[in-house]
Amino acid sequence: MACSRDSFLESCSARLVKRTSFLFKLPYASSPLSTLILIYRWIIALISIFITGFIGLSIVLISFGYARNFLAQHYFNHVSLFILRLMGFRAIIPSLEEFPNKPVFYTFNHNSNLDILLLTALGLPNARYLISEKTLKYLPIIFSVKGVGGHYIPQQHHAKRRLDFFKRTALFLKRKADISMFGSAEGVHPHRHAIAPFNRGIFHLAMKAKRNIVLLYIHMPPEVVTDKLKDAKGGKLQLEILKEVDTSSWQFDELDKNIADIRAVYVNRFNRLNPLKPTE
Repeated sequence: MACSRDSFLESCSARLVKRTSFLFKLPYASSPLSTLILIYRWIIALISIFITGFIGLSIVLISFGYARNFLAQHYFNHVSLFILRLMGFRAIIPSLEEFPNKPVFYTFNHNSNLDILLLTALGLPNARYLISEKTLKYLPIIFSVKGVGGHYIPQQHHAKRRLDFFKRTALFLKRKADISMFGSAEGVHPHRHAIAPFNRGIFHLAMKAKRNIVLLYIHMPPEVVTDKLKDAKGGKLQLEILKEVDTSSWQFDELDKNIADIRAVYVNRFNRLNPLKPTE
C-alpha cells in the first residue's frame, strides 16, 4: 500500500534529523518534521549572519572604521532584528532616546547566546562589545562580531592574557572618550534561568576607565536560556534599562561590596518577574 505524503515527509525528516542532530547537540525529537524545520531555520540564520557580517566588516575595513557608526544605526541593527525574526524571536527594546547621551559601560545578565543580537539591535553609536574567546568556535559570527566592534576576552584560565587585555581595554576607553562598552557581569557560565555569580573584571574596567555603569536587564523565557537548539523555538525577548550607577567615588577596596549591590538589583528584578522560581 502506498504511503501518504505526510507519512513520507515524517519518515524522511526522521532520518535526516538523526543524521544532523549531532551538529546542534540536539537529541532525537518526537516530532522530526518540526525539528527539521527548526534546524533549517537556524542554518539559514547562521548563513545570513555570515554573509551580512562579511559585508558589514568589509565596509568597515574599506572605510578605515569611519562607517562603523553608520552601520550600527542603519545596518547591523536591522540585520540583528531580521536574524532574530528568522529564528522565531520578537525583540522588545527601548528607544535610543532612553539611553544616556554620554559614554558609559553597559552591563547585562547573560542567559543566552542571543544576547549579542538583542544588544546590537539597539543601534547605539560609538559602542563596543566584550565577547568571550569561547565564542570563536562559532565561525559564522566572527565577521559580525568584528564588524560591530567586538573585543574578544581571553578566558579565565589564561590569567595573564586576560589581565593584559583588561589593561589595554582600559587604556583604549580612556583614549577614546566617546566610546561606550557592553560587557556581561556574569561572564562565561552554563546558561540557566537565574542570575549567575558576577565577575570582577568588567567592574574594575569600568572604574579604571571612569565610566558610569548602566544596568540592562534581558528578560527571556526559560525555554530559550540554554545552548540547545531544541530549547530555542522562538518567543519574546525584552530588554529594559534598570538604572545608572555612578562610579566616580568607587574605591578598589570597596569593589566587592559595589558588585554585590549591583547584583542585588538584578536578583530583585529577576525575582519580581519570576516569583515562582526565584534566584539567589
